[in-house]
Amino acid sequence: MRGGATAMTINPTKTAPLKLKRLDNIDVVVNDFPRMVAFYRDVLGLPLHPHGYRPDRGWAMFMCGDVDLVLLSVPEAERTGRRRTSNYAQDPAGVHSFAAQVDDLDEAITTLDAHGVKWADDTVVFGAGHVLPSAPDGDFNGIWYRFRSFYDPEENVMHICEVHPPTGFDRGRQA
Repeated sequence: MRGGATAMTINPTKTAPLKLKRLDNIDVVVNDFPRMVAFYRDVLGLPLHPHGYRPDRGWAMFMCGDVDLVLLSVPEAERTGRRRTSNYAQDPAGVHSFAAQVDDLDEAITTLDAHGVKWADDTVVFGAGHVLPSAPDGDFNGIWYRFRSFYDPEENVMHICEVHPPTGFDRGRQA
């Protein structure tokens, strides 16, 4: 286990589960803080939070829908088990990547191409827990995605995705 953590025995019959309200933020540890701030702001178009930019402390908070994306500066960080592929089966256990939803994947790809983004893979269609050969027709039962994986300037894996939920689909969002 990392960081001196010990194994935890899980016994859900003893105690009620914790009820998380929502995902609040994603933290990304970075080496080159100014370059990464510029990428997330100027290439991905994420606005800085009005009270979330302290370059003197190596901290920048971007607003991304309902979740904040926080960049934390760690000069010359030594990272072990770094995830650098778009294929999660090849990476060590832990957080692999994160995805941002777009309305039009092809338009987003064109925009990121113009910024010279390094792609990790070709466009993928994914649904029902596996890669699909093509976009489903009208009879697909479930949510499916078109996405493309890319790297930020420090080679963190990200995805832009076009979400295709079935009619009446509800993710069960809690207020």
